[in-house]
Amino acid sequence: MLPIIDSRTLYVASAVVFAGLVLSVVIAWRELKSLSGPDRFAKSYTLFLVGLVLFALQGRIPPALSYWLANVLVVVGAAYVLEGTKLILGRPPGRRITVATGLVATAAFGYYSFVRFDADARTILSSAFLAALLGAASWTAWHRRPLIGSRTLEAVTAFAFGACALLFWARAVAIGAGLVRGEVLDASPWMAVPPLLCTLCAVVFTTTLLTNTSRRLTNVVHSQNDLLANLLSVARAAGDGSSLDTTLERVLAVATDLTGAAGASLLMLDEEGRFVRGLFTHDTRNVAVGHREAGTILEKGLASWVVRHRTAGIITDVDADPRWHRIAGQEELTRSALSAPISSGSALVGVLTLVHPEPDHFREEHRLLLESTTAQIALALRNAQIADARQRATRGQELLNQVLEISARRTDALEIVTLAADALSRDVAWQRVFIAIPAADGHFRLSGKTDGLPDPCPRIDEGLLGRALESGAIQRDDPSADAVTRTGHPSRLAIPLRHLGRTLGVVAFESSRPSAFEAPDSDLPEALTEAISLGLGKASLAQAREELTRMMVHDLRGPISGVMGALELLGEAPGFDNGHRRLLDAAERNIHRQLKLVEGILELARLEEGVLPVRREEVLLPALVDEVLQLAIPAAEARRLELISEVPGDLPRVVADPGLVARILENLVGNAVKFSEIGAGPIRVSARVDGAMVELRIRDTGPGVEEKLRPRIFERFIVGNLPGRGTGLGLAFCRLAVEAQGGRIRLEHPGPGAVFAFNLPSAEPAPS
Repeated sequence: MLPIIDSRTLYVASAVVFAGLVLSVVIAWRELKSLSGPDRFAKSYTLFLVGLVLFALQGRIPPALSYWLANVLVVVGAAYVLEGTKLILGRPPGRRITVATGLVATAAFGYYSFVRFDADARTILSSAFLAALLGAASWTAWHRRPLIGSRTLEAVTAFAFGACALLFWARAVAIGAGLVRGEVLDASPWMAVPPLLCTLCAVVFTTTLLTNTSRRLTNVVHSQNDLLANLLSVARAAGDGSSLDTTLERVLAVATDLTGAAGASLLMLDEEGRFVRGLFTHDTRNVAVGHREAGTILEKGLASWVVRHRTAGIITDVDADPRWHRIAGQEELTRSALSAPISSGSALVGVLTLVHPEPDHFREEHRLLLESTTAQIALALRNAQIADARQRATRGQELLNQVLEISARRTDALEIVTLAADALSRDVAWQRVFIAIPAADGHFRLSGKTDGLPDPCPRIDEGLLGRALESGAIQRDDPSADAVTRTGHPSRLAIPLRHLGRTLGVVAFESSRPSAFEAPDSDLPEALTEAISLGLGKASLAQAREELTRMMVHDLRGPISGVMGALELLGEAPGFDNGHRRLLDAAERNIHRQLKLVEGILELARLEEGVLPVRREEVLLPALVDEVLQLAIPAAEARRLELISEVPGDLPRVVADPGLVARILENLVGNAVKFSEIGAGPIRVSARVDGAMVELRIRDTGPGVEEKLRPRIFERFIVGNLPGRGTGLGLAFCRLAVEAQGGRIRLEHPGPGAVFAFNLPSAEPAPS
């Protein structure tokens, strides 16, 4: 005959069992706390323990505790079991169910304890609550179990909770149908079977939970080691100068490899939680995430939930989870997802999201793996950001140097605008960048990167460009992140090109980043604009000087011609003695020199404009050099200098204008004679073949070119302090004449004994 087990004995035994379960969870808490779910089971076991103790003390404590509070605690404990099951399987915990269950149980058990005392009703309610909650936990564990891999924990959970739910449901039906009464528990040991079996299931489930936790943590540790090693290499690569985009790709590749994800995205945020940069990868395809897409994800998607709760989230099936935001074109790529915050200390650096085309792919160990390595991921990203900022500064300095060189070396305004706009367009920091110069028709002429610009020729009195031109002040249109996301409107910056109080044009910069031109991000655009302004100002002054010079030269030709005519008439008049005749000859020589100077200036102007006719033909250089040297012999003999031609007779012909080549040689040989020391060594003219060009070299025996003149020796009006210096037009003419024929001239050796060299295209093909 079976012994009689009363309710108090049953409650005490169950309480002892749950006390042991609580103790085992406490001992293993260091490992369990990193997982989602065990904390809920710890709470449920504690509530069960307290409730069972209160049941065991019936008759010795107030009924409000033994009847009402004890039942409420047990029911709420079952609700925590449901929460823990969902969390372990990557589902939202369903806190609303727990709260609603607690409120309903408090009211119902209060009614049957204080208003209408009914032990059977309390037993039926308690059994029904437990059956419903544990049944829901069983259904969740069975239907949300993984399709692949170990499923022991889920199977044991589903069986244990299902068996408990059936036992409590049978108990409720039996008492509710009047088959037995609640008091029969005190007299029959069979009514102790359901609670005892439920307690046994709790023991089996807890043991399985601890075993699976140990296995998962072991796998996580191994995965962590692999992930940390890979992230360390990524961080080192970022520190060595890898771009931020490259680091994003590597981080995503590491995360997808270790979790088996099919795709991943990483959204980086700034200190204020605004989107900075993002990347989405799938297979071998990398796609940059725009501000609009990122804004939608951070507002509606799983990433939004992660940012708000600062914890990782798993979606086992996106079709059944409201936290997932569908993105057009990616429906087939995603059925399950895992998203985790990337934090550095208390600062949120970004959000990492992994996706897979099959449901239930991501497990608790995946979440734990990501959460345990977010600091390392943040470190790699911070390193990449620092390196990226350093690279941007270097690129900015290089770009500024390039624009400064264009402004310094070019004298034509159109050429400066074209080359500077081309240099700015090659920088990827800006979505659009262009230089706008006002034209006579009331519209801007744009040069640079203007792809997709709605108006290729905007009016000079409208819009941001018009305001910058009219006011001469910097104009900004820098929308917030919300505005960029909502309208796609870029950040814009318009900086006027000003020189000596005049506005010559506007440089416009556009970026897809919100608030892209706040200080100090506008420093580089302002410096670049100032560099272009200097070049355009210099070109404007040079053009004004050229126009003034040409006007003066043109106006001087008439008076000079008149003076020459008057001198010729005076020379024919009778009555001049020798003294008067010498004065007249000196006047004629000077006026001819002035006319030659004027003609030289005009000729240089025609060469610069490309309107001086160049007659190209095959020229035999040895004969031409000999002819020029013969003409220079009188001047050389007067200074006791020897002229030597070392030009080989078999030198290939060149394609050039013989008249211009002769004048180039006359200028260079004449300078060599003029500046060589009297009676010094010979002046040599040599030549050689240099690929497809033929090079001529003229060496003198003078003191050489002054150091301060060397960089500008081929510019107009550049003369030194040596005796016999000329007008400063000869070498400028040589440079323009050589370049007009497709060659280059240079000062090869500044001296002593200067060497000038120039080359011309050969008429014969270069030897292979």
